[in-house]
Amino acid sequence: MAKAWQEVKNELEEETDKIFLTCPDEIKRFHYGIITHSDAGKYSFNQYFGHWVHAYDAYMGFQSSVATLLQLARDPDSDLKHLKKLFYIMFAGMAPMFAEYAGQKLVAKYIMETADALDTVQTKEEFVELIEVFGTFVTRLYWWFHWYFPWGGWGISLSTAVTRGHKGNGET
Repeated sequence: MAKAWQEVKNELEEETDKIFLTCPDEIKRFHYGIITHSDAGKYSFNQYFGHWVHAYDAYMGFQSSVATLLQLARDPDSDLKHLKKLFYIMFAGMAPMFAEYAGQKLVAKYIMETADALDTVQTKEEFVELIEVFGTFVTRLYWWFHWYFPWGGWGISLSTAVTRGHKGNGET
């Protein structure tokens, strides 16, 4: 049985407090190049940067999707039924599967718990309360991903490849 939205909201607040000053281990693993989770590690073929880009993009998308949902929720012409449906479409469809694949189990867990808890939301005000807290949580995770992202990594790899005469097809 799904948890009530208030319970999920409280858990999200507690989890956000935990990760506010302490980066979650699953993000630290990415930072240190430990890509052994799920099938991603099996098929990474030293594609450390590629995994970062995909996971980073997902977190960036989560935050912008939350902002869109909140803007719609505050619009008097929107209705709760469609807001819930949009959350399912924007988050609960593919996002948890991709997040799990990318080793981001924490966000996958709370996407699904939030989606399940929407069944207990009765008003747009409750929806806003829950999604605001969910948004704070995913924004904090995004912040950690942004902080640890290997910003100089690709430039160094590319410039090294060019100076060594790589043609981009594995030949030199």
